[in-house]
Amino acid sequence: MLLYQALKDHVKKDRRTEALLYMGKSFDYGKLFDGIDEAAGKLAGLVGAGDVATVCMPNTPECVYIFYALNRLGVVAHMVHPLAPLNMVKKFMAAAKSKILITLSINLEKYAELAKEYKIVYVHPARSLNGLLRFAFDVKVKPYRGDKTGMLDYDALKANPLPPEPTRGDDTAGVYLHSGGTGGEPKIIELSDGEINALAFRGPEALGTSEVRGMYMLGALPMFHGFGLTMCIHAILTFGGVSVLMPKFDPKLTVKLLKKNKMHFMIGVPNLFRALLKQKGFRGDALKNMYVGFVGGDCAPQDLLDEFNGRMEAAGAKGRLFEGYGLTETVTVCAVNNYAHNRRGSMGYMLSDLDAIIVPPDGTEPLADGEKGEIAICGDTVMNGYLDNPQANAEVFFERGGRRYVRTGDFGYKDGDGFLYFIQRLKRIIKISGISVYPKEIEASALELAGVTGACAVEYKDGGKTRIALYLTGEKQDADAVRKKIESDLSRYAVPTIVKTIDALPVTAVMKVDTLALAAMTERELTEAK
Repeated sequence: MLLYQALKDHVKKDRRTEALLYMGKSFDYGKLFDGIDEAAGKLAGLVGAGDVATVCMPNTPECVYIFYALNRLGVVAHMVHPLAPLNMVKKFMAAAKSKILITLSINLEKYAELAKEYKIVYVHPARSLNGLLRFAFDVKVKPYRGDKTGMLDYDALKANPLPPEPTRGDDTAGVYLHSGGTGGEPKIIELSDGEINALAFRGPEALGTSEVRGMYMLGALPMFHGFGLTMCIHAILTFGGVSVLMPKFDPKLTVKLLKKNKMHFMIGVPNLFRALLKQKGFRGDALKNMYVGFVGGDCAPQDLLDEFNGRMEAAGAKGRLFEGYGLTETVTVCAVNNYAHNRRGSMGYMLSDLDAIIVPPDGTEPLADGEKGEIAICGDTVMNGYLDNPQANAEVFFERGGRRYVRTGDFGYKDGDGFLYFIQRLKRIIKISGISVYPKEIEASALELAGVTGACAVEYKDGGKTRIALYLTGEKQDADAVRKKIESDLSRYAVPTIVKTIDALPVTAVMKVDTLALAAMTERELTEAK
């Protein structure tokens, strides 16, 4: 079943029922379906079934229309970060064998060089807003005045007759997403319509409710992010809910919507929820309208969960913030804490019909409950594979008992009740004098210090010896005090040689802390100091 078909047919929707809320403007399901069909007609003259189209846009109604329109046409939607630099987009498009680029008009100057090789379809950023707001945008942001050869205005495209809906198989690639690249070279992940639908159909189960019609989901996680695409857009719309689109997360607007009973589900990275906690209005009666929140992308410090849920309890609100686990190779979330089952410190319980086993990093024999090893996942949400990368596919997949598992590259364990625990990325485990040291534990210890808002520990080499550098954000800390606490909490092997407070931790395109960038910065500064 195409994603487009699931959106139209999985749950019958009234065309007058609200589907999207964007910048204070409401779009009903009639407008959504009309926008998708219009986009499909406009794009049908440029791409067809089996082609690949690169979409480089933030969360706007047009991005939603175009995504489903490409799916309606049988085109593979290659989703890329809208702030990606030219060379990255060029590299990604070549690897994906993309035919066209669809982006915002404000990106034309940055991507103009691509028009020599590809057609570029551009969309006005304020297209869905009223005329006054669009005029104000044009006054503030001057339009591109360069050569527009090879560039096509979305609004000027003529509508073509829609071809019959393609009969693409459930196992055929329909979406290309990029891995975060935190553990090595980024890869293009092939996801089929069947895999994405399989997770979306479990949406109510993950959210802990049997009915989401008329309920509002924060749509701030971008559509190039698997969690944002599947849960914040496809799952909520497939079941008749409302996606509150935000091109950039706005904590003040979120609080206003909470107060108006127009924000029931929130999914985001830890920094999103920290920003909410800083809002003066995020307390009291406003919180009683929130049903549930989920934090992912990076591991959530326990203090964040405790502070958030403490705020909810103080307000007499039912809503809680839970942590889950997933990766793009499984269309994101595969285990989650929720109201039905949750356990402090765990990543939660596997969603129905998905399985996790713990295996040795170099083996496939399942380990006993409580034993630590690599997490491997099996189920109908597991990706097709990495595009044109047979070596990586051979390394990541294995079969056991007639089932196909994907290695996650994550180190963890399961307890006797089936709750999953994440310890560390395997590639981030540091060996000091033959002893395994887990950066996550170092970071957790540091985050307990007053004034510390973020922490990341990375490995570096000094004179051939392995050392640890710890980067913090928030209030400046006394390095010796930090080291003393870590040694007391963990061991002398976990004590960082470098302790440094910086303004912000660098992040990857999918908003995870960029450990490779921090490690490179450490090596560079050491070289310059010598």
